[in-house]
Amino acid sequence: MSIEMRQEIATLANKLPDAALPDAIALLHSLLDKEQNGKEHKSTNSSNEADFDRAMAAYQTISEKYENAFRELAK
Repeated sequence: MSIEMRQEIATLANKLPDAALPDAIALLHSLLDKEQNGKEHKSTNSSNEADFDRAMAAYQTISEKYENAFRELAK
């Protein structure tokens, strides 16, 4: 994983509200568990990449919604 991807994860995690962090951590742990359990075949890697992409999209969506909500509250 590139440093840019790791930075994006950290940035998105910082934007998440505290209530969403346990779910984000659980998802990342599940991805790590899959990787450590020897499921490193090409099909699994594709699945892990798809899981990661879905997780990143979810984090992005959630952070944008909360960011927009905070903007509305600030008005």
